[in-house]
Order: sequence, then C-alpha cells, then structure tokens
Amino acid sequence: MNTLERDSELRRIEAALESATRGEGRVVLIEGRAGIGKTRLVHATRELAKARGFGRLQAVGDALESAMAWGVVRQMVERSVSRYSGEIREKILAGPSGAALKALDQAVVDPSEAELARTLHSLWWVAVDLSSTRPLLITVDDAHWADLSSLQFLVYLSRRIADLPIALVVATRPPAENTGPLAQLSVSRQAERLLPRPLSTEALGALMCDRRPAAEVVAAVHAASGGNPFLAGVLVDELAALALPLDQASTAERVGRLGPSTVFRAALGRVSAEAVRLAGAAAVLGTGSDPWLAGELAGLDASELSGAVEALAAANVLTSDDDHLVFAHPVVREAVLTDLGPVARAALHARAATSLLAANAPVDRVAAHLVQAPKGTLPDAAGVLRRAATALLAAGDAATAVAHLTRAIDEAPDDAGLRAELGRALLRCGDAAEAQRQLRAAAAGLPDAELVAAAASATAVVDGPLAAIAELTDAIRTRPGGDGRLHLEARLAVIRSFLPDQRQAASDHLTSYAALSGGTPDERTLLGLLAQMGRYEVWPADEVAATAVRALAGGAYFDDATGSTDAMVAWLVALLALVSADGVADASREIDRARLRVRAHGSPVEYAMVANADMFLKWRLGDVTFVDAEANGALAAVRDEEPVPQVVALRATSTHFAAYAAFERGDLDGAADALAAFDAEQSLRMMPTIWLHEPRALLALARGNPQLALSEAYLQRDQMRAVGVDPPTIPWREPAARALLQLGDEATALALAEEQLVVARKWGAATEVGVALRLLAHADPARRLALLTDSVSALERSPARLQRARSLVDLGEALRVARRRTDAREPLHLGIKLAAECGSSVLRTRAVKALEALGDRPRRQVFAGPEALTASERRVADLAALGRANREIAQELFVTPKTVENHLGRIYTKLGISGRRDLARVLA
Repeated sequence: MNTLERDSELRRIEAALESATRGEGRVVLIEGRAGIGKTRLVHATRELAKARGFGRLQAVGDALESAMAWGVVRQMVERSVSRYSGEIREKILAGPSGAALKALDQAVVDPSEAELARTLHSLWWVAVDLSSTRPLLITVDDAHWADLSSLQFLVYLSRRIADLPIALVVATRPPAENTGPLAQLSVSRQAERLLPRPLSTEALGALMCDRRPAAEVVAAVHAASGGNPFLAGVLVDELAALALPLDQASTAERVGRLGPSTVFRAALGRVSAEAVRLAGAAAVLGTGSDPWLAGELAGLDASELSGAVEALAAANVLTSDDDHLVFAHPVVREAVLTDLGPVARAALHARAATSLLAANAPVDRVAAHLVQAPKGTLPDAAGVLRRAATALLAAGDAATAVAHLTRAIDEAPDDAGLRAELGRALLRCGDAAEAQRQLRAAAAGLPDAELVAAAASATAVVDGPLAAIAELTDAIRTRPGGDGRLHLEARLAVIRSFLPDQRQAASDHLTSYAALSGGTPDERTLLGLLAQMGRYEVWPADEVAATAVRALAGGAYFDDATGSTDAMVAWLVALLALVSADGVADASREIDRARLRVRAHGSPVEYAMVANADMFLKWRLGDVTFVDAEANGALAAVRDEEPVPQVVALRATSTHFAAYAAFERGDLDGAADALAAFDAEQSLRMMPTIWLHEPRALLALARGNPQLALSEAYLQRDQMRAVGVDPPTIPWREPAARALLQLGDEATALALAEEQLVVARKWGAATEVGVALRLLAHADPARRLALLTDSVSALERSPARLQRARSLVDLGEALRVARRRTDAREPLHLGIKLAAECGSSVLRTRAVKALEALGDRPRRQVFAGPEALTASERRVADLAALGRANREIAQELFVTPKTVENHLGRIYTKLGISGRRDLARVLA
C-alpha cells in the first residue's frame, strides 16, 4: 500500500501497537480533512496489527447511521458475526459478541440515563473479554459521522484503556467544536493525535510517475488540490478522461479551470444512466447498503442492477464488500448526494423508508430516512419516529431524539403525549426554555401531574427555583385531593431541599407527611427527604431511623432510584440518615440487597454509591480495614468518570473515609495524599466537600498545627451555618475544641464541648452521646474520669466499636494518670482487643504503651503473613481464595483484570507462596 510521506505517522502507530502488545492500551486519533489519507492510514494500521496477531474490530461512520443508536458499535460486532454460520456463529454469539448485542438490546428497553452508564460498562467488559487472549485493534474510520452513543463508548473505553491490550485508532475530520466526544478522545491520557500533512510536490510527482507528467502539470495539480492525495487523484483522472496529455506543459493551464463538479464528473461522467441512478440510491441508503434494496430504489431490474454494479466498480465508485455496496471514498458519496439535489434526495429517502418498513427493518433505520422524507410518507410516521426516539434516549443521544420527536409532532400536531416526550428529551438536551413550552402544552392536553412536575423542573432552570416553587404550589392548590397531588408535593419538596432560605418551609412541608407508609415512589421520596432533613436539623434519632426505614421500604426505594443517578443520591442520603441514627441492622440488609443488584447489572457510579453507603455503615461499626479497601475501591471505580456533581460527591466521601482509615493505621502522609488528590481535581462546593474540612483539621492536629486545624474546623462551621445544618455525626466542634486546648484557650474549648454534648443529646443516638462525652472529658479535667466512664457506658449501647475502644483507652490512660493502676488495666486490655478487631493500629499502639507504663507486657502486633496485606490486597486475596477467577473478582470490584493480576502478584510475594492454590491455607 502506497503511503507516501507518512513514515512518521506509521512509526507512531507501530509504537501504539507495541504498547498494546505489552498490555498498555493506547488511543490514536488521526485527524485531517477529507481526502488527506486518513483511510489509507487506517488500512495500514490494520495490516500492521494483522501481522502482529491482533484481533481486529472495525467500523466506518456514516452520515445516515449517525441517527441510529449504537450504529458503529453494532457494525463492529455484527461484522465479526455476519461472515459465519451454523455452529461457529452460535459459538461466537455465546461469547463477547453476543454479550455486546444483548447489552444493546437491553438498553433500548430502558431510556434512563443510568441504563446508559450500565450499557457502556457492559460494552467495556466485552472489549476486555475480546482482548483477553490476544491484543485487540479497534478502528473507526470517518468517526465524524459516527452516532453519539457509539462515540460515548469510545470515550468510555479510552479512559479505561491503560491496563488493557487494546489499540483504539479513530480517524476523523477536524471537529467543528472543541467539545463533544471526539474532542474528549483527543485529550485522553493515553491518546496521541496524528495530523497528516498535505503531500509535497515531490510526493505528488512520485504518485503520478507512471503517467510521466510534466513538472508544470504536477505543480498545477498540487496547487489545485492543496496536496490532498484524493483530490489530486480525481484531477488526474479527469485530465486523462478529457484526453489531455499529462506529459505536456500546456495541460497545466487546464487544471485550474476544472470546476467544483470535478469529483462527480470523474466518478460518474462516463457510466450509464442506470449506474448513476444506482449510485444515487446507494448514496442515500448509506455505506454498506444492500444492493437489491438500492436497485429497487433506483428502479432497476436484476440484469440492469448487475450491469450497474459492475460499471460502478470498474469506475472505482463502489466496491463490493460481502454483498454490500461501499463507496470507494466518502468524498465520492458526498459528490453524488450533492448532485442529486434536495428534491430527488427526499424522494429516495421516502422510498427507502417505505421499503425498509415493509421489510421489518429496525425502526431506527426507517426513522433515519423518514426524517429526511416528505411529510406524510408513512401512515404511522409519528409512531415510527417516537419508537426510534426512545431508543436514542436509551443510548444517550437526546439531540437526535429531539429531532425525531420534533418531526413526529409535524406529523401528529395534536398528540399531547408526543409533546410530553419531546419536552423530557429537551430537558436532557439542556434546552429548558423549549422544554418548558412543550411540557406546558402537553400538560394542557393531558392534565397529568408528572407533566406538570416536569414543566416545573424546566421552570426551575429557566426562571429560577422560586418560580418553580410558585408554579407547583399553584398546581397543588387546584388539586386539593386529586390524582397526582402527592407527585407534585414530592417535586416541590425536592426543589426546596436545595435552597437554604427554603429550609424552614421545606421542614414544615415535609413534617406534614411524616405518617406516610412508603407504599409508593412519591411517598418514599417524601420520606427520604424527611429523613435527610431530620439528620441535618437534629431531630430525634429514633424518629429519623423510623422515617428512613419506611422510605427505604425493604429495597423498594432503591428499585425506584435505579433509573436515575439523582434518585440514587436521594436513596443514599436516606440510608446515611438511618446509619447515623444507629439503625445499622436495617441499613446492612438494604446495602446487601443493593450490592447484589449492582453487581449483577450496574455501572461504576452505582457501585461507588453503594460503596459509599457501606463505608458509612462500616465506619460506624468500626471496621477500618473494610473502609480502607472500600474507599480505595470506590475511588478507583469512578476515577475515569466525568466530574459531574454526583461523581464529585462520591469522590469527596470516599476521600473522607480513605483519610479516616489512613489516620487509624498511622499513615499521615497517606491521609494528606488522599486529600491533596481530591483538591487537585475538584472545585465544586457541596455537602460532602464541606465535610472534608474535618479530616483536614484532624491532619493538622496530628502534625502539630493547631492553628490550621482551628481554621479548617471554623471553615466547616461557617459553610454549614450558611446552609442551615449542624449534624452531630460529622462534628466541627471536636477538632476545634482539641485545637483550642492545644492553643491554651480552655474556656472556648469547654464551651464548644458542652455545645456538642447538647447537640448529641438532642439527636439521641448512643454513638454521638458517647463521643461527645469523651470530648467533654478532655475539655473538663475536673470531671474527666466521670465523663469518660459515662462515655464508655453510652457506647456499650452503640454499634460503634472503634468509638468504644477510643473511650476505653482514654479511660484507662486517665485512670493510670490518677494512679488507679489496677482499675486502668481492664479498659486498656479491652481497648487493645477492640482496636485490633477494628484494624486501628494507632489506637492499639497507644493502649499498649499505656499498659507498658503500668509494667504490663502485652503481646506486640507483628505484621507478617496475611496481616502484612493492605486492605485492598486482602479483599482480592479473600475472593481468590474462594475460587473466584480474576475476571469475576474484577467484575465484582469494578476494576480491570490487570489490576487484580497486579494485586495477586504482590499478595503472593508478601505471603511467600507461588499461586492461588495456597491462598486458602495461608489465609485460614
């Protein structure tokens, strides 16, 4: 294959392939204008990969298919299947290719944003499986015409390709904007951007050398084509067709006079009218069209079709590819479409839509033609477009769905349901103003509460949340007891929950629904918000726990939430309220159910949400080792996700608990690194980022900087007060009081400690009361022993084992200082036992030192064997010991198989074993 002046590009492509062979995935983006040679580089890449034994998937973007959900992904998968039949085909469909098609079929059923994330993750696993036995090359040519959902998958893969033996090569024209999936591909950490330059005059002369051109002709062709290889070839072919000798300098004068229709003339100027009609039909049908369908649209019988195909192949217009018609170059197809004109194109699209519908073709393919055909082409045009729009929404392409639904309304302007669907799609597109107009019009035709609520959501964006509140309040007033009132109440409560100045109104509003049973999704939404508000406003913990249990409704709230990331956040905060109220048994059952659901069919974000809930629970229970592993696992799962608010919140909470775990193992640098990594990437302020001031204050205290600790604690105080919350479960007063004691301001420290106890007793959970009593003991030396004794007593009624261990060790140390040496031993020994069970080496070491000061010699902890493993390593080791394969472990933990492989390598080294068959014995 001739690739003149492309040596640099080929070297970089070879380097990417070599990197993939080593298991280090790479992305190559070939960017350039039409005809510059991108396709030739893609073909060269495939040849290089074939020589190296790569598996290969390929697809070509098509302007028509850009309106078809998952078009490019389906093309890749179906190409790998279509050439086989019988047992071989069945075997392929039983593997990754079949899994991909299944994932796409499932996605069409559920148009939610959450399902898109699950589909992307399922497709990523297909790529993992396809690359598990040999390196994989994925090429996408003409990606500027690829459908949005497939492009989103390419971006998803590119962000997670580093640990995979995959090379992703994408060829595209320069993106029109610096946003969107193609722009995102170019900035991937593993991406390299190739920009093929125009050919030089010398290279163009070499390309034309077999025609012995005059130097003047070469220069003229170079000037006219700008060094574009394809356009230069078209010009040379046109000169030859006009019988102009290329070896005569006078021909150079004619080059500049060739007009813009040169491509069409060169391609089709010398073929029959039947061939021209077939080319037009094939251009309308898109790349890879069925020749029989193209012949039908062109009005050709079998003999005419055969002759036309041969003529077009001989003219290098079409190539026959496995019984499909493919244009030799996309520029040729564009020239054919341009020459057809808008009326002829629309007529062909109408014929295509009619024929495809009669043949039971996929609805999205029919719709792709229908939107470009005259109104009234099909009797059920609106229904076809509506079904295609649903599939597009499921694939995350709201913009094309909007176009389909807009055209559907042209076909059926009185269909209020269509307007409702259009309004919802516009909301997902970010066009809130038009969404508001369409949803209000739909609500007038269909007085449905859900439409009124959706319109209010659009109003919140267009006119502000206060306008949305007024709109909902008016709507509720007109339905004193009618159908849908509760749905409007739930939407009103959701909007109010985000506004600090509406907190009191929201509180009064929600309190009126405290007696709901949680039997419907709207009731569960109201109860979940009520539980969250109760936690923030410090209502009695037992009331908050009961409310949260009714909201969660034995897993029903989680089932409600799985279609929306926002709704899952609401599930999460209701669950956190339950854990904060010491409702750990109910919370544990809820989390176990959610984990099973996400493990079976979930996305990394959903995994991280459930992990966040489990971290909160296990920290409450004092399982430091679990929290350490889960925090790192959640951070790894969402590492490559877009930094939308929900993901930032998940990273903040995971960072918070990662810092907590690092403190307990004495790793101050680890805690600092976790906090610094979050600060380097995030800037959004929200509740979980406000809470991060507490671990920053604890870090400053541990490093001997009480002034910085006090500053961080007061920052948390001020930001919490700004939004009207003061939950005792994440107290700012504790680090502030400890910092003030170190700074010598005992009076202020005592006042803060007493305030904290008042807040804790108002909340009423044994955990917070016990922790507050311990803080007060440090601020009030005169009552220290009595307060610590009360703290231990309170925590005996609490599930918080680590907090109890801390109070026991503090009590033992206080008794030792008070010279009650015998009394000090029991709490210290029990504190050591609990600290070891919880995984807090720092607390255990402190208790051991206190006992040693009493003359005791407790057994020192030796970190060898299984105890030498990190929390993440121990989790992988336990799963491997149960017989799980690397792939199964990776799927359960939402990491790559290579990550599991690396963990196991370190585990075997630390345990001194050769493989997993010895794991169960060593870990027992």
